[in-house]
Amino acid sequence: MNVHRNRWLSALLFTGLGLFAWLLLAGYTNQSAGTKAILGTCWSALFLIVLFNALGFLTLRIAEWLNTQYLLHARRKWKVVLACTAVLGMFFLVDYGFLVSGKLLVGARHPFAFPHGGLRILIVVWLVEIAVLGLLLANRAMAQTLALRQRAAELQRENNTARYTALQKQLNPHFLFNSLNTLIAEIEYDPAGAVSFTRRLSDVYRYVLQVQDRPLVTLDEELRFADAYLYLHRVRLGDCLGCRYDIADKERERRLPPLTLQLLIENVIKHNAITASHPLEITIRTDGDSLVVSNPVRPKRRAESGGVGLHNLSNRCRIILGREIEVTHTEESFTVKIPMSHE
Repeated sequence: MNVHRNRWLSALLFTGLGLFAWLLLAGYTNQSAGTKAILGTCWSALFLIVLFNALGFLTLRIAEWLNTQYLLHARRKWKVVLACTAVLGMFFLVDYGFLVSGKLLVGARHPFAFPHGGLRILIVVWLVEIAVLGLLLANRAMAQTLALRQRAAELQRENNTARYTALQKQLNPHFLFNSLNTLIAEIEYDPAGAVSFTRRLSDVYRYVLQVQDRPLVTLDEELRFADAYLYLHRVRLGDCLGCRYDIADKERERRLPPLTLQLLIENVIKHNAITASHPLEITIRTDGDSLVVSNPVRPKRRAESGGVGLHNLSNRCRIILGREIEVTHTEESFTVKIPMSHE
């Protein structure tokens, strides 16, 4: 409903701009009687209204494109400047072309000249159009920012309901800190991406709350959670962290301890150097009654001490499934084999 209402309001605004331009350009630019007769017809007004609506909605689309593509063009600001200049030029050409067309139709000797203050009227009309359009775009940007902040606040309220001990055990505190910093950057530079990021972050914490008291979850639930969790890290790190799945559909109903994949993915990110020049791919596959997660080894210079998470996971598997995890660590790869249940 809001989308349709905004479109109608924008159409009314562009229609008003078209009528405003028609009234001033047709009546106050000191044209000849023949030119005024042509420019003052209802058909001329209708033509200008249609043209302003088409140009106005095109401007809104360009503004949306700039918002979604800002990060890509942040280092090439000339593209943003070029787009803005093109919009300003199109509005001026519409006004100027309207007057020139009227003079051409009556065969005026100097169709491109506007003496007796005509050029000043033309510039004033153009400046008013730009001011109104700027206010419209600013209002839309503010509304979008407020909506994104409300979503972020809702997410924060949802996260605050989680018990501190559960979050401390299940998610690295740095993850929440990095995620919120990334969200702030996304809200500022890529509002559309911020919406997607907020939804994924909400999915991650909702899953933590839902499974913290469950001994086992399906592999399908874990894989969907892993997609959301990896997405958050890709936004922060870039497309240098990949994941390849080799799992049959019939295997997705097998069960394993919750947040197993979160622990293993976090372990990979914590201990390996991942950059655009040295991307890393995690492989997740099944092997009989086990889930196998492996990755190439690219140790950081200052590797953090670990092993507590894997030890806890091994204990959980031993207590619930009767089998411990198997860890294989070589110079080239790191592999963890997790037992799964059919029940």
